[in-house]
Amino acid sequence: MRFRTIALGCAFVVASSAAYADDLMANTYGNTVMTKSHKTGASATLLFNQDMTYTARAMDAKGQPVSYGGAWMTKDGGNTICLTPKLPPNAPGAGTSCSPLSKHNVGDSWSVTNDQGETFDVSLSAGR
Repeated sequence: MRFRTIALGCAFVVASSAAYADDLMANTYGNTVMTKSHKTGASATLLFNQDMTYTARAMDAKGQPVSYGGAWMTKDGGNTICLTPKLPPNAPGAGTSCSPLSKHNVGDSWSVTNDQGETFDVSLSAGR
């Protein structure tokens, strides 16, 4: 299971800020982030929350659906987003991973490479 890297592929679309108008995450609240790994073809759907949590739906290595939650934070002055999935300590994908951060609008599609060198196609769609 590659939960951490799946989630991380799209995580960079969010950031926190003191003012909602400056909140790079504002476009993700109430919307859906979808990712697909170039390396494995694995896909995931992520729902980010203003309280710095997220939920994810993905497929495990056996093709079974899996849901999990986690927490996100920014670092490097808001240029990097880090995700920490809530998984058992020894589970594949457990631990914090980081990715570049930028703002995107509903309807946008782009690619990103995370700190493990894995590239993802990412999109932001309206609604949950």
